Amino acid sequence: MIDINDVTHEILNNPNKLAELKEEEIEEYLDRVPHVLEEERALIELQDASLVFVGDTHGDFETTKAVVKRFFDMDHLVFLGDYIDREPVRWGAIYNITYLLLLKQCYPKKIILLKGNHECNYITPCFPYEFEEELIQRYGSNRLHKKFVEAFSLMPLMVLGNNVFAAHGGILKGADLDMLKAIGKNDPVIIESIVWSDSVISPTMRGAGDSFDEKELTEFLDNIGAKVFVRGHDYNTLGVSIYNDRCLTIFSSSRYKEMGNRGILVARAEKKVSNATDLVVEDFSTGRWRKYQIMKR
Repeated sequence: MIDINDVTHEILNNPNKLAELKEEEIEEYLDRVPHVLEEERALIELQDASLVFVGDTHGDFETTKAVVKRFFDMDHLVFLGDYIDREPVRWGAIYNITYLLLLKQCYPKKIILLKGNHECNYITPCFPYEFEEELIQRYGSNRLHKKFVEAFSLMPLMVLGNNVFAAHGGILKGADLDMLKAIGKNDPVIIESIVWSDSVISPTMRGAGDSFDEKELTEFLDNIGAKVFVRGHDYNTLGVSIYNDRCLTIFSSSRYKEMGNRGILVARAEKKVSNATDLVVEDFSTGRWRKYQIMKR
């Protein structure tokens, strides 16, 4: 019988070994996930810590591995959701989310996995949602899908730290910090606002969410004591700072590296920031990390 702890050690040393995992081994990992995620509230507050924010990876397992390798020494790696679907390489979504959930089990405080709209398909359907079919094609059944969805349902929605508010897509208009602390993880109205919304600048038409303008974002950030909103979700504004440098959108998937201002981006906040230009943004689109110049709009 395989010792799952030995397998875990092997994967941490060589994540590519995820491809060798059998369905029942992934199932055993997934059975361990709920007790870790249940400890987190919808809003995670981080104090006096170095943070790196990672945008939508969408099954880009190679980029996820590169992010972890480069930034593991940071206090917290905050992933902004959308780990599945639209992967650049077959099975990438399965390996990507399994690796991240394994890291979450091993380093529960360091690794923070926020919900994206693709993880919330169980509440508001998104298109394309390919993940369940991919599991069936890879393992011959969908029995893992229910366990992944349970993990998705337990993921938090928001992070607040170093004057940065981070979430997948949007804000909760009119909310203050006490309200954010009190909300649950699976309220459909709140989820739609947080994971589906875009800025009014975006040309994207989704049929869900509540677009926010500069005044609404400024009021929200001021109410919760934040200076900057870091988000993913919208590749049209990838690498673009908007609303007087109070909102920055990042993506971390090779599939979208030619969109927006281009790049495979992460953003670092090693101390408190006053606006988006204080964030250190790095780009992996060439296969090597380099400093990135954000575009202002």
